[in-house]
Amino acid sequence: MNPTRCSEMNKWWLEKPMRLIQTNLREIDVQTDPDEFIGSLKPFAADVLLLNVGGIVANYPTELAFQYRNPLLVNDFVGEILQRAHAEGMRVIARFDFSRLNEAIALSHPEWLYRSLEGGIVNYNGQVHTCLNGFYQQDYSIQMMTEAASRYPIDGVFINMHGYVTRDYSYNYYGICQCENCRVRFHGMFGHDSLPRKEDSSDPVYRDYETFKQVTIGELFRRRSQAVKAVNEHIAICNYTPEGTDIFRLESNTGIDRQLPEFNFSASQHVSMVMNSWEQMAVSNSAVHFVDFAMRHSAVSPHHTAARLAQDLVHGAWLDYYVIGTLGNQDDRLCMEAVKDIYTFHRDNEQYYTQLQSHADLCLIYPDSSSYYGSIKEFQGLYRMLSEQHVLFDVVHDSVLNEPRAEALLRRYKAVVLPDARNLSETACSVLDSYVQAGGKLLATGGSSTCSENGTSLGAYRLASLGADAIEETHPRKQGTYFRIRPQDKEKLRGFEPLDIVYLYDEFFQVRAKAGSDSLLGYIPPCMFGPPEKCYYTTVTDIPGLIAQDYGQGRTALLPWTIGRHYEKLSSHGHSQLIAAALQDLLGHEPGIQVSASPTVKLVAHTSEDGSRLLLHFVNLSGQLGTAFHAPLPMRGIEVSANLLGRQPHSVHALKAKTALPYRLDSTGRILLELPELELFETIVVELNS
Repeated sequence: MNPTRCSEMNKWWLEKPMRLIQTNLREIDVQTDPDEFIGSLKPFAADVLLLNVGGIVANYPTELAFQYRNPLLVNDFVGEILQRAHAEGMRVIARFDFSRLNEAIALSHPEWLYRSLEGGIVNYNGQVHTCLNGFYQQDYSIQMMTEAASRYPIDGVFINMHGYVTRDYSYNYYGICQCENCRVRFHGMFGHDSLPRKEDSSDPVYRDYETFKQVTIGELFRRRSQAVKAVNEHIAICNYTPEGTDIFRLESNTGIDRQLPEFNFSASQHVSMVMNSWEQMAVSNSAVHFVDFAMRHSAVSPHHTAARLAQDLVHGAWLDYYVIGTLGNQDDRLCMEAVKDIYTFHRDNEQYYTQLQSHADLCLIYPDSSSYYGSIKEFQGLYRMLSEQHVLFDVVHDSVLNEPRAEALLRRYKAVVLPDARNLSETACSVLDSYVQAGGKLLATGGSSTCSENGTSLGAYRLASLGADAIEETHPRKQGTYFRIRPQDKEKLRGFEPLDIVYLYDEFFQVRAKAGSDSLLGYIPPCMFGPPEKCYYTTVTDIPGLIAQDYGQGRTALLPWTIGRHYEKLSSHGHSQLIAAALQDLLGHEPGIQVSASPTVKLVAHTSEDGSRLLLHFVNLSGQLGTAFHAPLPMRGIEVSANLLGRQPHSVHALKAKTALPYRLDSTGRILLELPELELFETIVVELNS
């Protein structure tokens, strides 16, 4: 959107990517001197402050009886900070958390509270879990937000810990809420007499409950947003959901109980998904300072924080850094200089990261609705393969496939990758088939389209554009299974001269290929793998592991197994090579921008909104070693070849290095250049003639 138009509409959050600092205040932090507090933000060039205003603790003299006031509050801390922040040109977003309520209030109102499977409440350090369907969240939360919005000239509101919270801060699990409010509302929507007691995707009642959660969360967010906007329509709504939201906020964080190593593309994934799925919405992805809830006073590696912020920056998103306490009272300050450097660089160069349009011509669907099948791991494996191959791509949330604008959105891309997206609606299937019919290319993996929208298995691939006629058998994960890359396969797939086999160790859909399709890769059923003397196979079947088919003016390729989950687990070169071959050799997808760089270099590209610039961004992620994040190794001599689509460049420079770069055009009009050195990140700016 044009910045002038944004200003006229007072949608300040769309004018440019902002630089946000969240100070998640503790009760004791209201004793901080307000001038000292604001002064600590200045070296970071922050222009948005997010701080606690109300909910669990009110840091202002609230007049609401059921909002717990900070017992250490002397003056109006929120009012004093807000006045000083505005004087410095900073926006202020007010943070609320309605997931817990102080026991002094909560224990007198049991009907507002979450109930465990055993019917008990959860009281954690004197804060009692509330239920989304109780009066406190449904109605009183709106009173708290509107009181603050009426009392103070806040610029935004942010709601933390939204939705149905079933775990405490120690990650103890208490189960699906069994309170009477949930039971009555669930019965009213779906007719079930009781709530499910187990998170089981094979249970149709639980699948209805998943829909129930999505609908009720969205409805409450919309009402909260409408209430705040009724007080002041220029207040930005910041949430972890697109419902009723102006600023979609996500986090790049760590967790002590997560599978390791970390998925180090989380920042890129988050901002790309929001930017390319929802229009007129800002995106802020937070680099979380601390390790986990129980380690809030210890920071993650400064190089980890820097890598997250660099990914935010090169995508044109907000910068976002989140600490517990204030910037002035951190016990682990090692990352502070790196944060300052990235924030000040962004301040000095924000014109280059404002109002950008993605240059990618491939999109990767985020299969959120199929997440309980493990499809997110499939997505992450495919994400890593594409990134390591330097394929430019956008991320699009699967819910968009159900919207009227879906076909127009997909037409931006030459190819779409569908990672084990099982739960597709009839609308989504029709949109994808129409996209291929009109000339698009589709690569699908796993059980994409084999279930209904609510997760009921239908035993067939419902996408007509795919080359699978029927599912003859579903093979569970078995040891000793493979796919053979046969001589006839190598006639269609390049680069497999020294490679004849890839392993299979996950679910596999044995399908009958449609007439006229191309069947590739021969399935090898379980064979001996020990002792070594017995380690050989004798059978290679014609059951395909890869099927390609022309459909209308387009073409599809189907891998009826979860190749992405394989790569996310053990990163076999054979699996990565198959994805590259499927895209290039079967679907004919040729990247418009090609680079010779380490697979640990992330490539992003944009054009400016007015078309006067091509921006090539590089993020160096070579510092990750297992679970550690060290300084990235400097990369030298990165060669770039880019199709300028007939445009002529008049200058090229490296933004961070502040140096001009030599370039030349080849006989086809492609620009050829070299980036001499890459440390953490760099943006090459190609200025184009009008």
